[in-house]
Amino acid sequence: LGAIYGLKQAGRIGNMKLNDALLSLGFTQLHSDPCIYIRRTKDERLTVVGVHVDDMALLVDSEEDMKKLKEELNDKFNLKDEGPMRHFLGLEITRDRSARTLTVSQCQYVQTVLNRFAMTECTPVSTPLDTHVKLAKTPAEPDTSGIKTKPYQAIIGSLMYAALGTRPDISYAVQTLSQYNSQPSEDHWKAAKHVLRYLKGTQDFAITYSGSRNDLNVNAFYRNFRLEGYSDADWGANPDDRRTISGYAFLVGNGIIAWSSKKQTTVALSTMEAEYMAISYATRHAIWLRALLTELTFMQKGPTCINADNQSAIALSKDNVNHSRLKHINIRHHFIRECILAKTVSLKYCPTDLNSADLFTKALARDRHQGLT
Repeated sequence: LGAIYGLKQAGRIGNMKLNDALLSLGFTQLHSDPCIYIRRTKDERLTVVGVHVDDMALLVDSEEDMKKLKEELNDKFNLKDEGPMRHFLGLEITRDRSARTLTVSQCQYVQTVLNRFAMTECTPVSTPLDTHVKLAKTPAEPDTSGIKTKPYQAIIGSLMYAALGTRPDISYAVQTLSQYNSQPSEDHWKAAKHVLRYLKGTQDFAITYSGSRNDLNVNAFYRNFRLEGYSDADWGANPDDRRTISGYAFLVGNGIIAWSSKKQTTVALSTMEAEYMAISYATRHAIWLRALLTELTFMQKGPTCINADNQSAIALSKDNVNHSRLKHINIRHHFIRECILAKTVSLKYCPTDLNSADLFTKALARDRHQGLT
């Protein structure tokens, strides 16, 4: 169940008052995410409160618990009850109780973005970026095309909110285009509009999380709540500095819950090194997700599996011998080995065709892109 409230007093003072109030009601603030509070009853019923500035999302196990929580909060604050959660921070949330599914989308937000940039009547395309177009920095020359007067940065900012919310399929495109915010060219402007044309044709894309009838049994539900990750890298993909683009995706069940497309901070000398550093990046996020899920009472039994498609990088991660070819790699990346020994994560080979993280490392052709989305 969900409900949304609007606090009358935002800012640091309002947050401190809300924090004190929730703690006095028996809630515990998570260490992994201080914007989330949880409370457990003696019979193991769970109440979760998520806070974002002056809005709250309430998640409870029963109608009775929801009614009680609303009464407790209304005694301390003058709040507005928006009812069952359907819209929150630009996200649209739909529940199908009979099918046991929860769907999160940004259809209205995407429509607003298309309206803002006069792209509602554009012709849709099947991929976020054209694989035949290679984007790179342009020399600093006087702008004769009028690009500086066009809302390039505004488009990228709008796309970034969608990519962070429910549209992982445009993450690589946004990551690439955002690197040219300071000096976009006509090619970059066309590529940004290309992403909008892609959103026009995929406006109804959403992330759906589903459960099974067996999940009605609490023990079965917790057993099936397993975290799994994918890691990938595209060696030397950036044409300007030859740095690698790495990406990861984490799923619980059949639904993606975290993803990233990011340029690595140093140049990798081989595909193996690029994949090794990408696994390191994914492992760091896996550690945080495990901590978050544990505090939410979904403790992961056993290591979190991270799938990668490079056998050499996997072998290197499991080998504690210091090789001469590794001396130049930043020491922080070698912590993967400790995580494997501690059984925090485990690595598994995954063929490239089945690696979901491939979506976050490069512009893909239509069939490949659609297969991963």
